[in-house]
Amino acid sequence: MTAPDAGADVDRSALAEPDDLARLRRLAQEQAALRRVATLVAGGATPGEVFTAVADELGHLIGAEASFVARVDHPSGEPEGEMTVVGSYGDVAGEVPVGFRIAPQPGMVTTAAIRTGLPARADGERLAQGPFGAITGRLGLRAAVAAPIVVGGCRWGATVAATSRAAFPADTEARIADFTELAATAIANARAEHELRELADTQAALRRLAELVARGAAPEVVFAAATREALRHFGRGTARMIRYELDGTATIVANEGTSGPHVQVGHRWEGYPETGLTATVRRTGRAARIDDYHDVPGGETYLREGLVSAVAVPIHVDGRLWGMIAAGSGQRTLPADIEQRMSEFTDLVATAIANAQSRSELVASRARLLTAADEARRRIERDLHDGAQQGLLALALRLRTVAARPECAAIRDETGEIAAGLTGVIDDLREISRGIHPAVLSSAGLPPALRALGRRCPVPVETTVRIDRRLPEPVEVGAYYVVSEMLTNAAKHSRATVVEVDADASGHTLRLCVRDDGIGGADPLRGSGLVGLKDRIEALGGSFSLHSPPGEGTTVSCELPAGAPHER
Repeated sequence: MTAPDAGADVDRSALAEPDDLARLRRLAQEQAALRRVATLVAGGATPGEVFTAVADELGHLIGAEASFVARVDHPSGEPEGEMTVVGSYGDVAGEVPVGFRIAPQPGMVTTAAIRTGLPARADGERLAQGPFGAITGRLGLRAAVAAPIVVGGCRWGATVAATSRAAFPADTEARIADFTELAATAIANARAEHELRELADTQAALRRLAELVARGAAPEVVFAAATREALRHFGRGTARMIRYELDGTATIVANEGTSGPHVQVGHRWEGYPETGLTATVRRTGRAARIDDYHDVPGGETYLREGLVSAVAVPIHVDGRLWGMIAAGSGQRTLPADIEQRMSEFTDLVATAIANAQSRSELVASRARLLTAADEARRRIERDLHDGAQQGLLALALRLRTVAARPECAAIRDETGEIAAGLTGVIDDLREISRGIHPAVLSSAGLPPALRALGRRCPVPVETTVRIDRRLPEPVEVGAYYVVSEMLTNAAKHSRATVVEVDADASGHTLRLCVRDDGIGGADPLRGSGLVGLKDRIEALGGSFSLHSPPGEGTTVSCELPAGAPHER
């Protein structure tokens, strides 16, 4: 028996060993690349950072000079939808940067890969004549391979690698497909992580807006806060909120990020361009975008501002088109999904806007009612003073004159009593008219009126007034009635020995405090008039607080907007 040719087996093993080692080395490299991508995801990297890392690792693995990751923008993942480059590596990064939009066409490896769900390649003349022929020619690229990225069972996008060699090795399709299949998990995880962070950020933003509304912030403050949130979430330079007016104009109600005469808050646009975002959103009621202001008539204004592209989404309040939020960027394109993300945000923001606006309208309505009531009081006071009081006073004088005549001795006592009675009626009318609307408040202002209240109060009153100017009339009236009501309550119910009244109008705010040392326990629910005072102060845009623990006296504090110090 002839012994086996052991040398032949050894030779065959020696010949096979390099291939096995090469496969092991490639597997180790792929695993290391995937670990690096997975580490990025675990570390909270943004999807853009993950996509770029995938393109980078792919390029290194298969020896490509250029590679990129593109996402299908069409919701269904059909290849007919546009694609957006979301990660770019190597020489192609300058020509096909992140944000670059691709319209799939026949002959493109990306189109073939997404449509078939299989890797595809193009080289030589086919690549040179394709839609990217000019770019590949400038970069000296001669061959390309693409593989579909499947996420959640849908064709999410594709990876593309290119080289200056005549062709990739025969096994490149399989290698890029294996790597892409595993990288798809990292992409899905990055996307899910990013969506969770965005959801948390959005909820936090909405909570901040809701707290502003709950605190009674003015609509302008809510508009500015919502626009700042839009800039933080979506803007890459600027964000604006615009309200559509009934007369066809549009008003800028908030602006963040940039400045200029054309974006002043409160500025009203009467003839905005028909091709611009403001007109487009108003006309269609849908989101709109401008990818390059160089291509838009009138875009020079925005280019000078540093903007190249912008997206605007409508704001609907109570079922009607209220306005829009726009986010601008210094880059040529904004993310393909930004309209959807901004629309979801503004749909929720619209609730805060509606609540703030409703509250503002309610406050304005209450203020108008108070103003009308105060004006009616003023007219009644004038009518009593100029009419009934003057007439009665004249009659009393005539009676006293008649009673003083010698020939009227028989009726002198009776006419004197009638005159005294008329004088009493006049005094009563004077008190009534003072309660309706104090004349001293209209003629001399709040400080003398408060001091007069203190003098008439049966409880000792210590009055400290630091007001050196006339305040807006509704504010003076509101402050007067707060002090009047509290002094009346102190005299009737509190058993106080002293009441302190402090009024200070420094800056733009009137601060008023009325404090007694009585028995406390004041309860607005018992009809003490405190509810009416609170309503009046809040209707003027102020705040009203009551502190009245049993046995510790009662303190009412108010703050009212008093206008600028120079106002009269």
